[in-house]
Amino acid sequence: MNDVTDNWNPDDKLDRKESADFLTNYLIKRYGLASKHQHPDTFVLNIRADWGFGKTFFLQRWAGDLRKAGFPVVFFNAWENDFSDDPLIGFIAEINDGLSGHFKSKKILLHLDEAIAIGRKLIKPVSLGVTAMLVKQLSGLSLEKLQESYSQGSESGAADSSEGKSKSESDISSLLSKYADIALKEHLNKRETIKLFKDKLSRLITTLQSEEKHIKLPLFIFIDELDRCRPTYAIELLEAVKHLFGVPGVYFVVATNLEQLGHSIRAVYGEQFDSERYLKRFFDQEYLLPSPDNTRFTAFLFERYALNDFGTFYTVIEDKIYDPTPSDQALFTILCDGFKLGLRDQEQVVGALQAVLLNWPTGERIHLAYLLFLIIAKQISPFLFQQLADKQLVDSSKFSGALSTKLRENVKFKTRDLVSKERGYEVIERNVLDMLLTYQNLQGRTVKNLWEQNYNSIAFPGKIGSAVSQDCSRTIPQGENSMPPISDYARRVSQAGQLSNVMQKT
Repeated sequence: MNDVTDNWNPDDKLDRKESADFLTNYLIKRYGLASKHQHPDTFVLNIRADWGFGKTFFLQRWAGDLRKAGFPVVFFNAWENDFSDDPLIGFIAEINDGLSGHFKSKKILLHLDEAIAIGRKLIKPVSLGVTAMLVKQLSGLSLEKLQESYSQGSESGAADSSEGKSKSESDISSLLSKYADIALKEHLNKRETIKLFKDKLSRLITTLQSEEKHIKLPLFIFIDELDRCRPTYAIELLEAVKHLFGVPGVYFVVATNLEQLGHSIRAVYGEQFDSERYLKRFFDQEYLLPSPDNTRFTAFLFERYALNDFGTFYTVIEDKIYDPTPSDQALFTILCDGFKLGLRDQEQVVGALQAVLLNWPTGERIHLAYLLFLIIAKQISPFLFQQLADKQLVDSSKFSGALSTKLRENVKFKTRDLVSKERGYEVIERNVLDMLLTYQNLQGRTVKNLWEQNYNSIAFPGKIGSAVSQDCSRTIPQGENSMPPISDYARRVSQAGQLSNVMQKT
């Protein structure tokens, strides 16, 4: 499968093609080995990853690879079909559409048509509606009215019980008997239909294997977005996969976050219900999508949230030091790694950053390092964030102490500073802690104080102070105790944090 590259580039920001190639080789050789020993099997693989980490992209591109390689592939988006009460309606329709365009042989298409025709008979009959119609035809009353009449008749006492039984109860008994007959017949018919459907599907696979040498097996059916569906819909779809379509030569790939789906199922069946163990019985194996490289994941997030549309950030890091990584993305990676943020935390930080930037005053410089620091602080510790916002941590020892358990020790970043007149400018490694402390101290000063400070050196941290003082207005009346723009960062982050909290709950 290594020859298929154009299906991924340049959009594979998380380097998922490597996983697709591994799984393709594994599944094809697994099926080939089983077929060689006359034991072709069915298989259900669960692709696990958190929401937002590329499951849909991965499945779509991988399915594209398999199609190009000559395998019959069906792709079913469960979330898009969740409006239906019966998952088989959309599922069977997708299988028909996906395969009918793949096969050219009339014999193969005939087998497919036969299997689909039988499969449609498995779609839930509206049993209660049929029963209600039968009741109305026999009695002239709706099922609800008849039940109400029966209840009233039972409560009327012994005085007219014998007379009541002769008509009302006799009619109801007859109707319920007919309903039981219908239900039993329906159950037996369904069992036979399932067997017939699996036989037809097996015949389709057998014919493909014996007569259509240009078509490769197994047949792949991809199911995406299952964890976003209603719990009952998700379970019924998994039941169909396991019990209806489980025939040799059909391989399923189901992408889902089992933990999240488990939460939804417990909300329906109770917190004591062992949902994850129940769900795992539907799968033969699981594959956890590997965590992407931090630099690649940062680039992925910056593109997803369109952060490059907000202009140039002031990062303290000069351009090209971390080539080919832009300085803003390099800074984000350094801070996230320094504060030990997981992928989910990183995405939530970027979401909050976007919310802040969408409300950013036009023309105002964006000090990305300090803004990110405040957002990260709010993400990992609301108490720490409040201390920073209240300017309680301007003392070096208190600041270092507050971050001692939050920030990895001795985290550094590269920046270009003036070392001396003789040596000129050089790339120097500086402590992230010192940079953050500089910003925290500067945001606590007044504009007048910053104007009076002589930031005439580019050496760190003087250049940070110089950049902050340049942002201050020069038209403030004398004596007014104004604050620099970075003093408003905490308020903006707090506002975005409220929006972020709402988004996390939904």
